[in-house]
Amino acid sequence: MAIYKIYPGIGIARLGNSETEFYIAPETPAGMPIACDEAGNPVLSADLSGPVFVKKFKDENGRIKRQAARFQVFAFDEASPEGRPLKLGDHVEGGGNRGTLVDIQWRVYLANKKASWYEFNTRSGEHGYTADHPRRNAAEQNRDRLIIDPGPRSVNGTNLRRASFDRSGNGVYAATFPPKGLQPNDIDTLGEILTDDTGRLLVLGGLGNSGSEKSGPGEPHITDFSNNDGWYDDISDGPVMARLVMYSEQVEQIRYIDVEYPAWVVVGYPRFVPQILDMVTMDDVQYDLSLRNFAADTRIYGRIGSFDNPETIPVHDQTALSQWLDSRLTWNKAYKPWFYRDIWPILFRPNEFLYLCDVLAQSNFPHDQENRGTFDPNKLGMTPKCDKNKADKKLAPEAAAYISRDASLGEAYTGTRHKPDNHKECDPYGPMRTFIFDLMRRSGEDNEFRVEDKVGSRVHNLPLMPLLCGDNPLTNEVVTKFLRLTDYQLFILKQWAEGYFINEMEEGWIDPATYPVYFPYSSTLPETGNGLDRGVLSNVLGGAFCPGGELSWVMRNPAIFWTPYRIKADRSLSDFLQSAAQANSVRQSTHVINEMNFNIDEPLSQDNDFAAGLQPGDLTKYSGVPWQADFNECTTQSINITYADWNNISPASGNNVQMAREEKVWDTLWWPAHRPLQSNELTGFDNGQPTVTWTTWSRGIQQTNAGDLKMVSDWWKLGFIIKNPYQPDSDKVPSTGPEDARFYSIEREGSEYLFSQDPLNPNKNT
Repeated sequence: MAIYKIYPGIGIARLGNSETEFYIAPETPAGMPIACDEAGNPVLSADLSGPVFVKKFKDENGRIKRQAARFQVFAFDEASPEGRPLKLGDHVEGGGNRGTLVDIQWRVYLANKKASWYEFNTRSGEHGYTADHPRRNAAEQNRDRLIIDPGPRSVNGTNLRRASFDRSGNGVYAATFPPKGLQPNDIDTLGEILTDDTGRLLVLGGLGNSGSEKSGPGEPHITDFSNNDGWYDDISDGPVMARLVMYSEQVEQIRYIDVEYPAWVVVGYPRFVPQILDMVTMDDVQYDLSLRNFAADTRIYGRIGSFDNPETIPVHDQTALSQWLDSRLTWNKAYKPWFYRDIWPILFRPNEFLYLCDVLAQSNFPHDQENRGTFDPNKLGMTPKCDKNKADKKLAPEAAAYISRDASLGEAYTGTRHKPDNHKECDPYGPMRTFIFDLMRRSGEDNEFRVEDKVGSRVHNLPLMPLLCGDNPLTNEVVTKFLRLTDYQLFILKQWAEGYFINEMEEGWIDPATYPVYFPYSSTLPETGNGLDRGVLSNVLGGAFCPGGELSWVMRNPAIFWTPYRIKADRSLSDFLQSAAQANSVRQSTHVINEMNFNIDEPLSQDNDFAAGLQPGDLTKYSGVPWQADFNECTTQSINITYADWNNISPASGNNVQMAREEKVWDTLWWPAHRPLQSNELTGFDNGQPTVTWTTWSRGIQQTNAGDLKMVSDWWKLGFIIKNPYQPDSDKVPSTGPEDARFYSIEREGSEYLFSQDPLNPNKNT
């Protein structure tokens, strides 16, 4: 019997203030959005070989186009164990019925709970809130009115193609919205849903409006990056449901089949740098979580002694999963990651940040591929050319004195002497790999700027990487000053550093003449549901979470997931009013959606119940309100790096003047791929070649609290930063070097290019 599932499990829509134009969210890592028509149908290339990708992010009035999250149903059966996209006209079966798919009914429920939730205070609350933790708008007695709840909406692929999450409640639901008269913007909708000609669903978010209901002198005003009483915004999230409509030739009637489980949609702010990935993406977080908490691939991570015969642990067998989690779990030291698929994308990301912040030149040398850096893929990807196992046995007495920094251990160990260099001839770049890995920040080193207490170490007194802000560099409680990679990322990097990896070019699996080394992400749209899950979430921030980008640290909590990459939903709010069996028992003359609302007896909850599942609005409520405040201020952070254990020592204690005088502060970036500090911007042409200059990306908006209110009004005027549009077919041909991948802002306030000249004929004005 076939199983039907919605993919992606978590879709990402994005705000935009264009009410008429939108595009489809990228479905590949660092991919460009997909162009579509007003009905959501993707625009195809002239030769019909694939979709056309967006190059212009704003409409003719300079307003930002919204990004639609696209969902589709996949069928899993004996013929397609990995799943296949379901199409109208396909044979379907379920509930004792079989027939032809003639339609798909979709139902989505978006909400915003930010104003009713707890105040954000770094990582306080990640493992539960204390009874005295303050709520936002604590003085408000009628707390239900703080939730923006338009109610659910339904569409299908035939006679009800579009619906809006507006104040009307669709005429059948008592919607709750903020009062009219918010300053500077009212919120009248959380978006809309529609279906394309093939029955796929598209979810559009809000218009980017934020406003305060406070009035009087000095209002509206913003005092905090995350908590501002009286404010609302139109960020949202919620479940996505589907029901298959088939015509059964057996009974000559319409019959219904429900998909296995809901998906979820999250509405975030625009992604202004679509082609540069964060150092840690949400896909990185979710993949690591799936390995360590859900036994997703026991060939990589599992019980000691089980790797020769990997186990299969059913994700919903709580007894088996609990026993597995209570076992001695470790990483498979025999596992070999692939260099270009697994390793190089991690090493490639830091160099891209050079295009987003000019000041990185002073600290980015270890990453720099162009100057004195060590990040050369031709060297780093060369596998050892000797029998490493035999060599290791021969060197055992000497090697035993070397202690490596082991990513699979809970603590960090730093070597006090060089590893014997007997592999030099067969592994000339082994020391380079080891050096890079030794610079990586491990578990337990989140608050260390550098390894200062290992004088003999090769990385003594060098900053640990990544050199970006962590979840909490702001306070001395639940401190996480600096970002680190996930455990899985550190594990595969350790394998690579020690020479246990596969180079696909050496194996002949990829062609060096055509492989785009300096854009190492697939531009081929995923064909599987799992590929969609990973491709979509690759473009979402995976840290730091303070409170984060589109989502916060709640995404690290396994309790909120039904399966990896799929949110556990409260079924009382994420199901159809009638079951498919009940609907099948009633003679249907047409496949009109008869029930437009849920049987909702109570308002949306003000609290969490992870056992029951998440409700609409339960993911984005952890984020700041309004979203523009946190977005604006997440540029740089001054972090005290005086002492490794600074969170236990106060420089102000004991009137120690010398201690205070020796304090050191490092200005650290947050997440430049989401909130650029600067941009390399087109200014003109020189002998037919485009010229660029560094400029402050946010222009006249102060990157402090003083600029938050202006960001509320002017966020849509910001420019999008994309790959050099003057490099023809830059994603289809191999790059000769990183200079071919220059980035700069090309679009502000509606102009397609800042410098209007024909890219193929720079001497001709257009």
